Amino acid sequence: MKKYIIAIFALAALFISCNKELGKKEESKEGTLSFAAFRVSTDDALQAVTKAVTAAGGSYAIIILNSEGDEVIRKTYSEVKENDFKLSLPAGNYTLVARSSSEEVPYAEFEQPVYGGSKEFSISAGETTALGQLICTLLQVKVTVSYSDDFLTMVTGECSTKVEVTSGHPLSYSLSSDGKYDQSAGYFAVTGTTMEVSFTGYINGSYSPMTKSFTGIAPRQWRQIKFVPKVNSQGNADFDIEIIDFVEDEILANAINANEVVLGEDPTAPKGDGGISLNFNYEAGCDAEFTDFSNVCIPNPNTGRDICLALRALVPGGVKKFTVDIDSTNDAFLSACDAAVARHLDLINPLAENDIIFQVVPFPHGTDLVGMTDIAFDLSTAQDAIYIYPGVHHFTMTITDNNGCKNAIDVVMLVD
Repeated sequence: MKKYIIAIFALAALFISCNKELGKKEESKEGTLSFAAFRVSTDDALQAVTKAVTAAGGSYAIIILNSEGDEVIRKTYSEVKENDFKLSLPAGNYTLVARSSSEEVPYAEFEQPVYGGSKEFSISAGETTALGQLICTLLQVKVTVSYSDDFLTMVTGECSTKVEVTSGHPLSYSLSSDGKYDQSAGYFAVTGTTMEVSFTGYINGSYSPMTKSFTGIAPRQWRQIKFVPKVNSQGNADFDIEIIDFVEDEILANAINANEVVLGEDPTAPKGDGGISLNFNYEAGCDAEFTDFSNVCIPNPNTGRDICLALRALVPGGVKKFTVDIDSTNDAFLSACDAAVARHLDLINPLAENDIIFQVVPFPHGTDLVGMTDIAFDLSTAQDAIYIYPGVHHFTMTITDNNGCKNAIDVVMLVD
């Protein structure tokens, strides 16, 4: 069974290579763009505390632009699948754009997020170009409005908060005198870097308008506007508008204006790695063959020399996230990983396509990992599969605990 799995893993890259060799024999000015190994996924990091990558639906628009930026093909992902996962294109350089909407990103709409991503590729005459994974991210800035309990006690009439990123295209969030307010998420096209927030309404019996601008607006941000009371220099009750930007995901790097009251980085987050470590687990009965994660040499299994690569992850604070990022100097190895959507693995919430990788390289995975403090796993059975790909293979294991501490450990496997 193991040999059969390894053969599938290896043939993922071999299939692509063979297609290219056969294509060279054709006398054609066109080439083929293959979607056979293509996976388009959505990274919806703003909707949850942990990053979740899910397969995108068939309604996604697949748009291909030439080197001049002109659109040459527009289809839905379902139409591409129905066309035997192939498209024919003249030889040249292109950019593939995937977007969750066939229309352009709207200037401002409630509850209408649009996700997208792009990937450059080249077409050679008579050859097949295979696409790997494309992860689409939010193309807009997400905005929600809330009010502190103390502020709501000051409200004495109907109020409204207007948010505007593109001039002439605002969204209004209502606030009634009884403290009920619109909690909808607004999604704004990012046509500039400034957002204007305007409040109108009655505070403590007086009409109290206020406008405040915030800079550093960019796609893939969640700007959480919050109204809070304060006391002005005359000792009278007043209010202010704050932005709370803390979203727990390292890819959301928001530029924050110094005049804003923000939590761009959680000030209570612990420093350091929290004692998170990855060790060779020789309690599993292995000889102490390896001592350095940066130099794990994989011998030829046909010589009868089997490796023992038993590992143990210690996480004193309990596992919250556990990911593996794979890179290699061997293109065939990367192509095989792409066939299983496996260059980035979320071990707690893996994709269905990742299963073939787990059969070959048995990383621990599943929701049972959450909260674990001691994880023992054995990668010894990956020897046969890894050895057929000469080169240097990097497996970066990143573990985050329940306290927010994080450690990334790079395991480097070398095949001569």
